[in-house]
Amino acid sequence: MDKLSEGFEIKEKYIPQIGKPSYLIVSLPDAGLVGSIAGEFLINYLNLKEYAELYSSKHLPPISHVVNGVAKSPLRMYHYENFLLLHSWVAIPANTLYPLARFIIDYAEKYGIQTIISITGVPVPNRLDLEKPTPYWIVNSEDLAKEIDNLNLMKRFTDGYIAGPYAPILIESAKKSVRNFVIVVESFLDLPDPEASAVALDIISKILGFKIDTSSLLKEAEEIRERIKGLMQQTRQEIPNYAGLRPFTYA
Repeated sequence: MDKLSEGFEIKEKYIPQIGKPSYLIVSLPDAGLVGSIAGEFLINYLNLKEYAELYSSKHLPPISHVVNGVAKSPLRMYHYENFLLLHSWVAIPANTLYPLARFIIDYAEKYGIQTIISITGVPVPNRLDLEKPTPYWIVNSEDLAKEIDNLNLMKRFTDGYIAGPYAPILIESAKKSVRNFVIVVESFLDLPDPEASAVALDIISKILGFKIDTSSLLKEAEEIRERIKGLMQQTRQEIPNYAGLRPFTYA
């Protein structure tokens, strides 16, 4: 068990060998569970190897995620070729967000991760009327902004606010000059949104260079909503603690 920053400990089954360019994908519950659904889909679709569990009696809620009768930490790490995935199976308390963000940056530095990618949703009032949600990007540096803009995969999130799990990661990564960008997809606020997750996954696959078919995700949208309604309820209770506002508010 390795003790890391901010009162976190991590138990690694093995040391992952990560190809270049290297990425750390972060999928935490937030608006529409866009990141959570995308992360779980990657775990199952690519058969990601679970290699580590993250512990903290100080920061994490007293919840175990039970898998086939085995109790595990709700925060776990997965590995696939050129990326790591940090996935949470429970909503993250608001007072844990900054310590967790600092852990993420320290861990990325430990493994020489070149870019952190976060996935989330931006609630829009006309979500039901959208045939396909629009993706946006937010970055933590001007240099990265030019690079992401040149990919022409998303629109720039121009002016406004970001609150919730991904805001501290942007701030802490900027302080340490670790590249971080957030894929932000139009979504529902407090309803699971697999369609928005599919949009984010399509972008992820193009950036990381592997093929991914999200048709099964779209076909099983209602089943997914039913299966993760408990996580949505947890997240719904935490969202007001993130900012007192909806997670994103345009200026």
